[in-house]
Amino acid sequence: MKTQVSRIFLVLLSAILLLGAVSCGVEPPSGETTAAGDSSTVEQTEAETDIPAPDIEKKNYDCDFNIMYCDGIYDPNNYFPEENMTGAVLQDAAVERNVVVSEHLGVDFHLINAPDINLVNNLRASRQSGDDSYQMVMTHPYISVDAMLTEGMLLDLSEQPAINTDAPYWNGQLMEQLSIKDKMFLGYNDFSLANTWLITFNKDIHKAYQMENVYELVDNKGWTLDKMISMASVVSKDDGDGKWTSADTYGFAGFCQLPMISFMIGSDIDLIREDENGIPYVSLAAEQKEKTIALAEKMRALYLADYSFMWPVGASDSMSITDGRALFVMSPSSSLKSYLEFDVPFGILPYPLYDANQEQYRMLSWNGFLGIPCTVKNADMSAEVLELLTYHSAPVKTAFFEILLGTQIAEAPEDARMLNLIWQTQSNDVGQVFATCSNSLGALLYCMEKFAQGQANYASFIEKQTYSAERAIQQMYEKIQ
Repeated sequence: MKTQVSRIFLVLLSAILLLGAVSCGVEPPSGETTAAGDSSTVEQTEAETDIPAPDIEKKNYDCDFNIMYCDGIYDPNNYFPEENMTGAVLQDAAVERNVVVSEHLGVDFHLINAPDINLVNNLRASRQSGDDSYQMVMTHPYISVDAMLTEGMLLDLSEQPAINTDAPYWNGQLMEQLSIKDKMFLGYNDFSLANTWLITFNKDIHKAYQMENVYELVDNKGWTLDKMISMASVVSKDDGDGKWTSADTYGFAGFCQLPMISFMIGSDIDLIREDENGIPYVSLAAEQKEKTIALAEKMRALYLADYSFMWPVGASDSMSITDGRALFVMSPSSSLKSYLEFDVPFGILPYPLYDANQEQYRMLSWNGFLGIPCTVKNADMSAEVLELLTYHSAPVKTAFFEILLGTQIAEAPEDARMLNLIWQTQSNDVGQVFATCSNSLGALLYCMEKFAQGQANYASFIEKQTYSAERAIQQMYEKIQ
């Protein structure tokens, strides 16, 4: 049973999210206008959320429902915690959701973890043996996702009668970005707890330097790449030993690999786009080449600057926002919870716009995807379970905000508003999701890392990788039935 404090907290959070969404010009996360309740039927939940309930009759399939998930990408305790694991708001909400769906359809949930490459191999083995081992799959963000589609391992979710991808609890925009030949094999919805890279900032350093209100900059489209760099450039302080290390103070810090990819999508640069005939091509080598090279030059300058501390893969020295010695830090959203344990006041921001002419913020999604294996004996059952899990996930998603922001929700509602904006502007890049179809495509995905560290000539590197990458992604599309 949730505590009275938790329920009050969630009601407050919902109000903040709604107000924040209005001020940012985006819709609030679907269904987040109510706290997790004690409802046990679809009808009661519909009344609480004002979102029409799926038209799925109560029935008893009387069977196990096996969900294979990618180990290391999902925390099983956030999705299917043990029923006796109570006391935490997120786990309580997840347990309530799972019990409602289990009782409505007569299924028993079982989780099966698999490392990224084993996940696709397990699907292959299941199809070869003709068994019904898995009724749902939760994939890696990109490893072997291309193989799942080219080998026909997943069903088209848009063809499942029980699934309504137009419903507000599904993210139709993200799914449409990855649809191929008008088919949606990869699902993303309220059941998926968002994961992305974002920008955290040190509020003490920000105040000490009497800087502009960054929240207002975001609201007014003044939060651009040049603005971030300009603000960071005034913060640098050596600890006195004459060596620039993580012990010094910087305006900008971060891991020079994965989070660098987000600067591309944040600048509205897509690795892969489709032409008018639906044929994929390397857009950063075409109409976006000039902008890509300009971004690369900015990343190289940022990497070399005295006010910046960026470490490459394998470096022994690193920095976190919790160290209290950097104004801006590229941070994973999954780490926000652990940051709250430190006495360092921090705020949350989206990746900046490339410039003020960019229409909207874009945040690269680092979530895996939901799918229904082609081997299921009862596709209707899998679709109904997935639809109901998604519909009933609003309280879980709301509780997830509490986990990430903790008491900051009362102290700084702007951060809740920023996190809401970040979630609402998540975007996919075909080149990221299908990167393992080609080494060249993977190399282009990580090009900003190489460019920042001076490992490659911008134009020649792009030109060298483009032919193989484009050929591979086009062949991948051709194989998909």
